[in-house]
Amino acid sequence: MRRLTAVLAAALAATSLLPASALAGSALADSARSRESAAATGASAKTAGGKAAGGKATKGKATSGKATFYRLRSEGGNCSYPSPPAGDLYVALSPAEYRAARACGGYLTVTGPKGSVRVKVVDQCPECPAGHIDLSRKAFARVADPGEGRVGVTYSPAANPKLGRPLSFRVKEGSSQGWLALLVIDHGNPLASVEVKAAGRAWRKLARADYNYWITESGAGRGPFSVRVTDARGHRVTANGVRLAPATVQRTTTKMY
Repeated sequence: MRRLTAVLAAALAATSLLPASALAGSALADSARSRESAAATGASAKTAGGKAAGGKATKGKATSGKATFYRLRSEGGNCSYPSPPAGDLYVALSPAEYRAARACGGYLTVTGPKGSVRVKVVDQCPECPAGHIDLSRKAFARVADPGEGRVGVTYSPAANPKLGRPLSFRVKEGSSQGWLALLVIDHGNPLASVEVKAAGRAWRKLARADYNYWITESGAGRGPFSVRVTDARGHRVTANGVRLAPATVQRTTTKMY
């Protein structure tokens, strides 16, 4: 059965790459994953325990593979978003496709026996091989009968998805003038780079952690900051007035496209 055990959760937490200054206020998102077993959805034990087929690329960027579903219990998964996306339409990817958080915040269009759905990448599925995606139950129900437990699907990146919301930012707990970790929310396409600049200073490029915060180990000063965000499709915007205010979601009026 595909269920994240307490032992596995503890092991993942022990190998967290969180900086020491951030560990006290953070828990590895995978420890909050609650996977629903195939038996609970009516699938056979053989199907539940069988090895998923590796993803097979089809025409263009589409991938053919398998989908299951799970429930995201706490916050926004390995991508560290403070809450699940509106509508509870989300997906967790294999480590190979999660790519150390490079997929976070992007969207996939998933097609199955019943139809298609657009889902936001918010999480990593550590036990999934490439080509096996883990959907929210609501998203799975859009493409297949949940009683199936596991179905064949195709999926592909959604380019420039329309969100209707501007960028938001969250400064991580433990951030200070000497260490800054910044989360970018509602960007649409996966991100390529994030830079910050305080008044009178040069632009400073941040490094992405595998839990999706962008970090400068030497800090960026007291702020407020200008934040320059570039996505994987070449869109670049600058949001101003981001404060050094840990644990607060700061909404802006700046959109990526």
